[in-house]
Amino acid sequence: MTFEVFGAIIGILMFILILAFRLPNWLTYVAVAPVMVFLGVMTTSEVREPFASSGLQLMFVINMFMGLFSATGLDSIIGNTAVKYANKVAGGNKDKEEKMLLLVLFVFGNAFSFFLANNHVAMALVPVVYGIAKRSGFSYSKMLLFVIYATTLGGACTLIGTTSNVYANTALLDNGIQGFGMLDFAWVGVPMMILGGIYLIMFNKMCPSYEETVPGDANVLMDAEAAGSPEIKRKQHIVLAGFVVFLIGMVLDSVGFVAEIIPTFSPYYLGYAVLVVMYFLKVAKPKQFLSSMSSSLVLFCAGINLAIAIINKTPLGEVFSTIFVNAIGGSTNLYLITAILWLGTAILTQFMNNMACAGVLAPVGIALAQHMGADPRAIVMAIAMAATSSYLTPMASGTNQLIMPFTNLKFQDFFKYGWPLLIINFICCIVILPLVFPFF
Repeated sequence: MTFEVFGAIIGILMFILILAFRLPNWLTYVAVAPVMVFLGVMTTSEVREPFASSGLQLMFVINMFMGLFSATGLDSIIGNTAVKYANKVAGGNKDKEEKMLLLVLFVFGNAFSFFLANNHVAMALVPVVYGIAKRSGFSYSKMLLFVIYATTLGGACTLIGTTSNVYANTALLDNGIQGFGMLDFAWVGVPMMILGGIYLIMFNKMCPSYEETVPGDANVLMDAEAAGSPEIKRKQHIVLAGFVVFLIGMVLDSVGFVAEIIPTFSPYYLGYAVLVVMYFLKVAKPKQFLSSMSSSLVLFCAGINLAIAIINKTPLGEVFSTIFVNAIGGSTNLYLITAILWLGTAILTQFMNNMACAGVLAPVGIALAQHMGADPRAIVMAIAMAATSSYLTPMASGTNQLIMPFTNLKFQDFFKYGWPLLIINFICCIVILPLVFPFF
């Protein structure tokens, strides 16, 4: 083993241990970067490169839009709409009432998670769930676990719906490989979402209901649409229009239409341009543009990018890919390859943030594909979909970690309600991926 590989292993182990022991996420970059420099594994310029990653730029744009959604009350409108439809189905049989309320939460959680980061959608639904719980008497902890799974399933359907998809795609782009389109994930994500939704609603009794009192004042869901002034409504319309323009840019970029006309086009910088326009239109105060962004988030994303760079810029990717090749045993059976890749990723993602899991393993998948002469996009897709299967533990994803403090859930609640979703994810990947994204 060369010293370079030894140093790279130390860096990756530090990265994993920081997440496993639930240390502050910003340590993933701050602690690993100096070790890589001092050991001579990477140069100072290579350690700085993660801040220029396309994945980080996308995270910046999405978080700035979420800040504007909050500042203008658009997130409240999302919540109020859910409550409105939930109230329409209230009354009558309690079991039926609970299922209908869960269906409303599922539909809204899924729909908005297609185009907004699923952790943000889940957070926006917290006050909604509190309000529903206070009116209906149902367990808010149970409904919030349902929201976690609903937004996770919805986010898995698009490129920007979940950060694990973003970082899997980033690994392709950073290696000069064509990335995924906006809706490429839908081939597997939509069937997974439909089957998962049926299970979550029909078998909701598998999730324990707690006798609990809604904390604080849950009557925070004022009718923002009726109370909003014409000026507020103007700002909401501008923000919504700007976000739609950004999404259109993402879609056009994914199909390659704009690149033929404007080779330098980037949807991320289109997003920045739209944000600048909205600043001069005074839709929010300057600090509100950054209200959903934090230095911790930036450093955590940079830490993931650094872990990707360690695998890409050192022989470590070849070491990991050799391990997978040995596990596969030289087989070219598409179903065996998909199963082994999926299983390894799905196990790892239960114990570390799924964004980090996808970011670390996607470069390994690319190295494996190059070793086998397979299509890297097919292998990275298998890893990305497995990384979204963050159903069994509270630490498996950022969404799980964010929502957990608002509940009385126990560790075993995730496993008890989530294990069928793991099987659904596995079956969809095994059956659909080799057909839609053939390896050879």
